[in-house]
Amino acid sequence: MPIVEGQSVIFRRRAWLLIRLVLALGILWGFYVELFRRNDFDQLWQLFLSNLSGATLHYLLFCMLLMPFNWLLETLKWRQFTQPWSGMSFGQSLRAVLAGVAASMLLPNRSGDYLGRWLLAPEQQKGKIILATVAGNYCQFLILLGLGLPSLLCLGHYAKAWQISGIEKFAAPILLVFLGLLALGVVGIPQLLHHYAERNQGLIWKGAWRYVQTVLDQALEVLQHYRLATFGAGLGLAALRYGLYSVQYYAILHFYGIDLPPDAALAGVGTIYLLQTAIPLPPVLGLLARGEIALLVWGIWGANALSTLAASYTLFVLNLVLPALLGLFFIVKKA
Repeated sequence: MPIVEGQSVIFRRRAWLLIRLVLALGILWGFYVELFRRNDFDQLWQLFLSNLSGATLHYLLFCMLLMPFNWLLETLKWRQFTQPWSGMSFGQSLRAVLAGVAASMLLPNRSGDYLGRWLLAPEQQKGKIILATVAGNYCQFLILLGLGLPSLLCLGHYAKAWQISGIEKFAAPILLVFLGLLALGVVGIPQLLHHYAERNQGLIWKGAWRYVQTVLDQALEVLQHYRLATFGAGLGLAALRYGLYSVQYYAILHFYGIDLPPDAALAGVGTIYLLQTAIPLPPVLGLLARGEIALLVWGIWGANALSTLAASYTLFVLNLVLPALLGLFFIVKKA
C-alpha cells in the first residue's frame, strides 16, 4: 500500500508539472502570435522607436513607473480578503497574483486568475483562496461597473452617432443597479450562507452534494472573518487601481501624440475598460478586439489609427505581458 500511495503522489506531481509546462508554452506561443506576427508589427515598432527619441518620452517613463503599483494595489486588495485567515506573506501573495496574471492570458473571463493563484496557494488553503479571489474580483467589478457605465453614457456627448437625449434619466437606474449589486455581495450572500448554516447544522449531505456542502462550509468559514470595513477597503483599493489605470492610459496617449481634454480621455478610458472586460476571450487572444475597441473610441476625436493601436498594445505589454512573464516564472519554479 505505501508503494502504491508513493506512486500516486509521483504521478500527481508529474501531471501538475506537465500542466504547468503546457500552460507556460501556451502563453509564450500566444504572445508570439499576437504581438510579433501582426501584419502591422513593423509599423507599430517603428512608431514606438520614433517616439522614444521625441519630446513625449517622459509620458512613457511615467507610465512604466506606475505599472508596479498597479499589481501592488491588486495584491493589497486581495490580502484584505486573505490576511484574516491565510498567513501568506506579502511576497507570497504578490507571486500568486502575478501567477494569476500569467494564467489569465490563456483563459477567458478571469478564470485564469483563479487558477494561477490557486496553483501558488498553500495546499490546505486552496479552496479558501478561490473564495477570497472571488470577493476581490467582485469589488473590482463593482468599481468597473459603477464608473464604466457613466463613462459610456458620457461618451455619447462626444459622438454624434451615439447622441443620447435626456442622459440624466439613465443615472438613477445605473445607481440602483450598482447599489443592488453592492448589497448582494456585501449583505445578501453572507446572509444566505448564515441562513444555510443555521438550517443545516449537523447534517451531512450525501453523494455529489457533499462537495457542494464542502464549498458552502468553506465559504461560510471565510466570510466569518469579513466585516463591512473589509469590503470597504477592497472597494477603495479597487477604485485606486481603476484611477491608476486611467492615468496610465492618459499618459500613453500623450506619448503617441494623442492629446485630449482630461474629461474626454476619462470617458474614453472608462468605456474601453468596460468593453474590454465584456470580451469573452483571454487577453492574449483578444488583443485584436482590444485594438478595435480603442479605434472605435478614440476615432471619435479623429485620433490616428496607428497611434491608437500602438497606445493600446504598449499598455497591454506594460500592464499584462511583463507581469505575466514574471508570473510564468513563478508558476514554472513552483513546479
